[in-house]
Amino acid sequence: MRNRRQRKLNSPSQNLDSFLDILTNTVGVLMFISLFITVVAVESSSIVSTPLVSNTKKKPRFFEVRNNKISYINDEEIDRQIAILMKNLPECSLPEVPSNLDTYTYQYYLDRIQEYQSCRVQTIQSFRGFQGQTEHYKVTFYDLDALLYEPLTPETGESYKTISQTDSEFNKTLEKFDPNTDYLAFVVRPDSFAAFRSARKQAWKAGYNVGWEPLKQDTPIVFGSNGRTVGVQ
Repeated sequence: MRNRRQRKLNSPSQNLDSFLDILTNTVGVLMFISLFITVVAVESSSIVSTPLVSNTKKKPRFFEVRNNKISYINDEEIDRQIAILMKNLPECSLPEVPSNLDTYTYQYYLDRIQEYQSCRVQTIQSFRGFQGQTEHYKVTFYDLDALLYEPLTPETGESYKTISQTDSEFNKTLEKFDPNTDYLAFVVRPDSFAAFRSARKQAWKAGYNVGWEPLKQDTPIVFGSNGRTVGVQ
């Protein structure tokens, strides 16, 4: 008995301070994470969710909101002007390769090919020279497969402070559309969220669905050949 007690008293002691520090820090971190999750869960019911884009079969009617003014982008008028342009273009027919390539036929084929190429050049020049215009925009082709809309003047558009008036341009434009078949798509510049909110409120009141897309202040409006879409939100 005396020998065992002596060995126990002589065994080396172990310092547990570092272990206790690590344990304390770990428990503290877990408590912080738990508290954070609890706060997020409690407040989640009051977070306003971001509107999601939904598919629609309605036709978009585009407006730009710049300098706190609203301008209708009348793309239908431009489509009409382009249709007139295309109607007046020469018809370019690609000649078929003749089966008999004697000297006369070969030369005739070369002449037809040259006529076709000249026709194509004339067509491309007509598109490049196209200058459409609406109430607020001048419109030109952009790389021949897109349309560039530029404001006629920096101050074009109607002030959002007057769009609620009965005879406002915005109201008259809405009266041409049908909420059952059309929706309003706004291109919104950074300086014009007040005007956008006012126009959107009025559109909702008139029964229209609304979509919008932010655009940098100096980024031009270009509608590509794949269509023009701003989803309903």
